[in-house]
Amino acid sequence: MAGATNRDPPRTQRGQELRQRSLELLEFPRVREALAEHTRLPMSRERALSLTPSYEADVVRELQQETAEARLLLEEGSGVDLSLGRDPRPLLKRVALGSVLAGDELVAIADALETARAAKAIGNRLRAKTPLVRALARSITDLRPLERQLRAKLTPAGELKDDATPYLRELRHEARETYGRAKGSLEALVDSELGAEVLQERLFTVRSDRLVVPVKAEMRARLPGIVHGVSDSGATLFIEPLANVDRTNAWREAVAAEAQETLRILRRLSADVGKRAGDIGHALEIAARIDLALAKARYGRAYDGVAVDGDGPIRLVEARHPLLRGGAVPVSLDLAPPSSTLVVTGPNMGGKTVALKTLGLLVLMRQAGLLLPCGRSTTLPLVDGVYADIGDQQSIEQDVSTFSSHVSNIAGVLVEATDRSLVLLDELGTSTDPEEGSALARAILAHLSERAVPTLVTTHHRSVAAFAEEQAGMENASVELDPVTLEPTYRITMGLPGRSYALAVAERIGLDARVIEAARRLQDPVHREGEELLATIQEERHRTRARLAEAEAAERHASELARELEERLAEAADAQSEAIEAVRRELAAEARRVLARLKQAEAAASWEAFRGDPPPPRVLEEARGDVADVQRMVRSRLWGRPKAAARASRRSISVGDRVEIGALGFTGEVLTAPGEDAKVDVLVGSARIRLETSRLRKVGEGTPRPPSTTHVTLSPKEHIAADGAELDIRGLRLHEALARVDAYLDSALAQGVRRVRIVHGKGTGALRQGVWHHLASHPTGATFDFAPPERGGDGATEVELV
Repeated sequence: MAGATNRDPPRTQRGQELRQRSLELLEFPRVREALAEHTRLPMSRERALSLTPSYEADVVRELQQETAEARLLLEEGSGVDLSLGRDPRPLLKRVALGSVLAGDELVAIADALETARAAKAIGNRLRAKTPLVRALARSITDLRPLERQLRAKLTPAGELKDDATPYLRELRHEARETYGRAKGSLEALVDSELGAEVLQERLFTVRSDRLVVPVKAEMRARLPGIVHGVSDSGATLFIEPLANVDRTNAWREAVAAEAQETLRILRRLSADVGKRAGDIGHALEIAARIDLALAKARYGRAYDGVAVDGDGPIRLVEARHPLLRGGAVPVSLDLAPPSSTLVVTGPNMGGKTVALKTLGLLVLMRQAGLLLPCGRSTTLPLVDGVYADIGDQQSIEQDVSTFSSHVSNIAGVLVEATDRSLVLLDELGTSTDPEEGSALARAILAHLSERAVPTLVTTHHRSVAAFAEEQAGMENASVELDPVTLEPTYRITMGLPGRSYALAVAERIGLDARVIEAARRLQDPVHREGEELLATIQEERHRTRARLAEAEAAERHASELARELEERLAEAADAQSEAIEAVRRELAAEARRVLARLKQAEAAASWEAFRGDPPPPRVLEEARGDVADVQRMVRSRLWGRPKAAARASRRSISVGDRVEIGALGFTGEVLTAPGEDAKVDVLVGSARIRLETSRLRKVGEGTPRPPSTTHVTLSPKEHIAADGAELDIRGLRLHEALARVDAYLDSALAQGVRRVRIVHGKGTGALRQGVWHHLASHPTGATFDFAPPERGGDGATEVELV
């Protein structure tokens, strides 16, 4: 279908009528109505209700792009909803012709300008991702000065504000003042004795824009004035007292002047709007177009619609009829080259017509820029027309006219349809003699197939299905009933014609068993054998489908177990890594402490040499050797082997080897060969860990070696009483004293003693200085100071161990 067309898309009057009728048969107007409910503007609602699919590929792609960008804008968040109460287009037409708009009409124009401004602002959202909407929005002229002018002059109710012009403010003030004076005069009359005598009611009112009082008819002579009205009974005269005429005149003159100024302002504002009527109309059209795209996105979101792009073969995957909503059963079918005709057979109420309508409606929706209720792997062609012939008439009296109507429609379809069209024929060959109807149906399908016109047809004629089975470019499909319940499954089975189930359904309904049996005997043997064969195939397919469902469930279960196992292994590996890291930190700390002690011994030796009492050279050499040994041990045990050794190890490691991990003494068994990432799976205890081969060392050919462990043991050389923790080093040489101090502090730490006293005496102070120098860099981080006077003063040092 995606190939070259036989001819240009049809543009004849007959073709347009057939395509329009197909829209109605496929219920596209109901889609329009549903879409219109998601619009926010009167103009976009009209667009939705008149929406038609486009049959030009470039236009279809642009419509789809608009909807895709609108969906991104909706997903982005708030600020993309447009709104407008009154349709301003009739007002724009009037004002363009020179009419003066009333205040409330000008407010409606201001509201429209605000909507246009909001539509323009939408274009600034997600600029890089919505180029089409942005280009539309940028075409809207900046009308903010006119909007501000209207808002500044008018209240939301449409009244001119007092400060619309200085003259209007002055006139309104004058009207209020003159009215107040005329009103005050009448109030005085009402409250006077004369008023109590001559007035029907003690109040004043307005008649013919004049201030009057209700005077009793018989008291007419008592109150000179102008009569402006008489009550229905004639008992009351509404008189404007002569004494108040000048005051009322002044008020009416002020009101008239205000009205003139008001008209002048409204005329000027209307003229300003008229000058920009074209820009305003264009802005509203763009706003309506943007709002319609947003409405399409909202409507699609209501049924989880997806965008179907490109121009591919017909492949419906889990497609749902958008108007059936909760009752829609997903439909899946294929119609791809080399086949161009799909013949669907099966029982009544099995879902044949629903499948046909679903395909047709989704193609129309897609070409109108709508999202589709289907699976993401669905593909559809860009067609130059959808031609449907779907008839639901079942009246016997109308058989002739029904048949004629179908043939007339199909005749037009055969003329108009191309290899880029979609033809949908429901119950082809019905409403006439079965033999002739079947022959006509086969001839129509052959004609369409020869021209490679994509066609989906439903029929009850077994001969049509048999014909399709024999023809190149045609394929059978079927709908079926559940073999046990005889309820429709609405599932389409590709490549297999359907059964009618007529006798089975009749038997289930309760038709006499003898009649059913007689009908079976009267069946053509070949037909009966064919039905039985189809039943056998369908039952086998049911069993296969059930086994497939079980296998898929088992596979999902296995995948879940594997995922759970991987998570547990990952947790075990993390725990193992944490344990290893803890041991590494402990060893590193111990190594640093030992190194520090050795360096302190060397420093002490240097101190004694400075004091003129150097230790034997052998002592210094042993200390330096100890330092070098510990450094080599730390580098080897903690940081691994040289790269060359690691490369050699990687080459030699294979499945089943016993390896040592990270030189920390943990051993395990290699489970997998090294991969491209130079990693293998190693089983350590019950944990499976994936490690780089550079961290592994073979420890034997399949002979397990117990994991080595590192023990740090502090054995106290002497017991220290918590209440008498004291070391006396008086009389000792400095290096002897420092060795005693280290051993003593180790014993104190091992026994939990945190405060000790070292007695070094006063003398020259050299021994104390040496001890303090040593304690200052001691790895325990001890704090120290002179003992209190009662505990030795400056002849002893108290040490607080951390």
